[in-house]
Amino acid sequence: MLSVANDAPADEIKKAFRREIARYHPDKVQHLGREFQEMAVGIAAHLTEAYRILMDPALRAKYDEQFAGDGARAPMTPGRPSAPAAAAPVPPSPAPESFAGPTVPPPRPTAGLDFVKRATITKIRAAVEEVLSNATPVVAPGFDIAVLAPAKKGLFKKAEDSLCLLVKFVPHVDPESVADLWPRAVKVQAQGANGCVLLLVGQGMAPTRDLAAAVTDQRRKARNHGGPVLVPVDVRDWDALFPPDAPGAVRSLIQRLKDEKR
Repeated sequence: MLSVANDAPADEIKKAFRREIARYHPDKVQHLGREFQEMAVGIAAHLTEAYRILMDPALRAKYDEQFAGDGARAPMTPGRPSAPAAAAPVPPSPAPESFAGPTVPPPRPTAGLDFVKRATITKIRAAVEEVLSNATPVVAPGFDIAVLAPAKKGLFKKAEDSLCLLVKFVPHVDPESVADLWPRAVKVQAQGANGCVLLLVGQGMAPTRDLAAAVTDQRRKARNHGGPVLVPVDVRDWDALFPPDAPGAVRSLIQRLKDEKR
């Protein structure tokens, strides 16, 4: 939760807590949807509980004992986190000028982008596990999710080809992000992962014609018409642009995410 070493001193833990808890302050996520705001509240509660445990000598010793015995990080106490102990008060997060927020809605900032990315990837990963239950991870540097689903033989319907799904979160889906991610997807595909689909997700998309031109340019540079199938997605409403050759499994994946939002 705090991204500190097992032997981190108290001052380092306090600094890490201040840094992490500031990411989920109400003013940092007020521009996001209610769903993300509720998730931020939950994460902030877990951060507070982690801080309480690590700043209490007895609780930290017990935690370290569990860590050593299990060979993995022991889970935090389930349920609603208790209040911080008096001996180790939780330092306040940087306070805003007003909790009521400004009277004029601010432009969409980038301060909460890291949180949006984490929440988005978590949601997509859960949907992948449900829709592509037989998929296995593949090595694909530079992508947030990379899985390979084997071909399915249909008994009463057309057989489905194997699918290599590459997911990358970007601040905004635009020609620049296409130019950056397309060559990486081509490398993964060249390693034997045929039928790659590049799911490029972000908080907004460039016009369709601009994205289409970016794809055409990448295909031209490769001197062939191969490469991945690009599916741009706006995570604010899970609206996606599906090219004609987008696999049905990918369409089902996006529909699953849309249904969950309703």
